[in-house]
Amino acid sequence: MEKKKNSKKSVLNLTIWLVLLALILRLPLLDGSFWLDEAAQALESARPFSQQLNIIPDFQPPLLHYILHFAMYLSKTEWWLRLVGALIPSIIAIVATYKLATKLFDTQTAKITSLLLATSSFHIFFSQELRPYSLAAMWASLAFLQLHSFIFNKSSQSNFQLVPLIIINILGLYSSYLYPFVILVQFFAVLLFRRKHMKKIFLSLIISTASFLPFLPIFLHQLQAGQRLRTTIPGWELVVSHPQLEALPLTYSKFIYGVIPLDINITFVSISLAILALCLILLALLHQYYRKQEKSLKNWYFLLFLIIFSTLIPWLISFWIPVIQPKRVMYIQPLLYILFASLITQPKTLKLLSYNILAKILFVILLSLNIYGTYQYFTQPKLQRENWRELVAYSKARLPNSGKTVMLFAFDEPFAPWRWYANEHFDTFSTGNSTPTTLNKTQDLIKPIFKYQFVAVFDYLRDLTDPNDFIPQAVESFGYEEFEVIDYPNIGFVRVYTKDKQLLMSSLETN
Repeated sequence: MEKKKNSKKSVLNLTIWLVLLALILRLPLLDGSFWLDEAAQALESARPFSQQLNIIPDFQPPLLHYILHFAMYLSKTEWWLRLVGALIPSIIAIVATYKLATKLFDTQTAKITSLLLATSSFHIFFSQELRPYSLAAMWASLAFLQLHSFIFNKSSQSNFQLVPLIIINILGLYSSYLYPFVILVQFFAVLLFRRKHMKKIFLSLIISTASFLPFLPIFLHQLQAGQRLRTTIPGWELVVSHPQLEALPLTYSKFIYGVIPLDINITFVSISLAILALCLILLALLHQYYRKQEKSLKNWYFLLFLIIFSTLIPWLISFWIPVIQPKRVMYIQPLLYILFASLITQPKTLKLLSYNILAKILFVILLSLNIYGTYQYFTQPKLQRENWRELVAYSKARLPNSGKTVMLFAFDEPFAPWRWYANEHFDTFSTGNSTPTTLNKTQDLIKPIFKYQFVAVFDYLRDLTDPNDFIPQAVESFGYEEFEVIDYPNIGFVRVYTKDKQLLMSSLETN
């Protein structure tokens, strides 16, 4: 009895250490600048409570908006909002994944899974992203944990035990538009593994889905707005999604490699093939070992089912609506890591030297990629988020305001991070989403800038709305001369034009 208590205490202590490791690795860069989508999220959440459902341009449900809205009553700093909206959900997801791995296999598998998740540069990056990806992944991890209990634990199959799953699914539906795919996976899982309880799970899923009906009109408006944007800016679809045939390999590669650039070279191909070969060999050996143990195989089949169907359903939907991107389906990554960990921590009774060696090689490769990717993320600005905060500070120091400088954006409004950080310090001018078709039309469009001494043109996303570079030509046709090109990682060039270089030099000396 005493030994059992000590064992439980040891597991609890290790879980705490793994959670602390995950937390510590997610603190650096937590206070970094918001990038485009994060700043848009912050601006929307900062509006009055009565306007929190005015989110037609943002193709996301409203739960994170409300969470951040109330969080802003305490602070609007980057680290605080990310802590509430992304970091805490990611830690909860790691704990839920630990418990799921324990139920599926054992504590050793759960430890390896949690270690890989804690050190994953992909998971770290989106644990610091002020968007609903981490929040939705948390609900999915909790839902899969509840689903396993419902299917395999007879004491959890009462109607009352479905209440937590219903609540989790409702909150998941209001976190991400990809969460319905998680609900579909639950439905098919019960159909396959516990068919006699289909009525119960079907009723719970109907209740969860029905809860979303009040928000359905807003969702349809958002869908229409998204379709209009894809029509207006043809290249926008490639910005928000990946080509269909590339989507699956790219998604799984990002889960494994994280922020490491996916350059198709000998090193990348060799490592990828090595991981794939190791997994297939270990799976084959384990299947051979378990083939007469139907009860043990059920957990394997359940895990593989979750991974395959969680991937396949959104991928098939993407033939009609391009939705699949690694960050949007990041709830699959914990399942993938459980699979990796289960291969690494093979059954103790399987005395096979070659298996042990291959399992250790797989573990070393995965952990090394995580450590290297996380180090690169912390040290390489080009792998971090767009530093709009510093760009705004630099612009304020270099350029005069007071009606002398205008910031020109080739979009329908100034970019969200500029509005968040510049706080109307400079006058702005936006050309709209429509692509300029001729130089003359562009000149007519931007005529109001002619009264300013200095014009700053942002190249950011301009390849989508001004692919022929009419805007710089039109600015120069008004007598402006390019004086400086400001370059910030991931933002690109900001081209500064002036009518009088001497005036600009004297202005800079004054500043």
